[in-house]
Amino acid sequence: MAQKTNSRMSSLEKGLYLLTIFSRVPYKFTISQLEQISNFNRTTIYRILTTLVQTGMLIKDEQSKIYKMGPMSYHLGNIYLSNANYKDSILNILEEISKESAESVGIAHRVGNKVVSLFEVETYQIIKINDQPGTFYPMNRGCYGKCLMAYHDPMVVEKLLDVATFEKVAPNTLTDKESILKEYTRIREQGYVESVDEVASYICAVGLPLRNPDNRVENVVAISFFRQDDYLEKLERMKAILYKYQPELEKFIV
Repeated sequence: MAQKTNSRMSSLEKGLYLLTIFSRVPYKFTISQLEQISNFNRTTIYRILTTLVQTGMLIKDEQSKIYKMGPMSYHLGNIYLSNANYKDSILNILEEISKESAESVGIAHRVGNKVVSLFEVETYQIIKINDQPGTFYPMNRGCYGKCLMAYHDPMVVEKLLDVATFEKVAPNTLTDKESILKEYTRIREQGYVESVDEVASYICAVGLPLRNPDNRVENVVAISFFRQDDYLEKLERMKAILYKYQPELEKFIV
């Protein structure tokens, strides 16, 4: 694409080329930086970026004016990974966790204000519990959404909760702002997240935040299972397994 002159590139080609730039370090750019790299005019770049933000392919930090990959990019990428039967270091570790726990395990990532699943391993479940990689999760229920929003910017979280409405889909689903914020505080204080009958009846899960090199929490690993009489003891056992693998997983978190 770089061999083609700007004047001969279609709008689609220009948009796709701008997207490929975001695969380069540092993976986030201002309009001025994109202008220097692409040699497109500023008006064209702004128009394309606006469309990409509206579709979720990119997100924009309103304060710094920096653009980076958005939730829809992660969504499409994870569909690719799923279709390609992708195996890497993180997935191998998840398979070890699943083998040791004999339960479903997965990792989710927060991009902007969206929480999306990255990897899911369900080798030992007769009945499927987890969703497909690329699935988006709400901020009020389940380990993925609660944990990653608990470590998100508090001001952003407050604004999101002020305009959100939540359906009570299970006996313990959190639906009001005060309860959700209280739960976020508990998650940060204890360093782990639990979900019991929040997503659906008889579904339990426990998860741990995964910190990247600059100590930010944008990923969470969680084990889910069907609730039985010994579920409280099982939550502790599953949590211990996650703690065992947490340092190894964090080596691959960027």
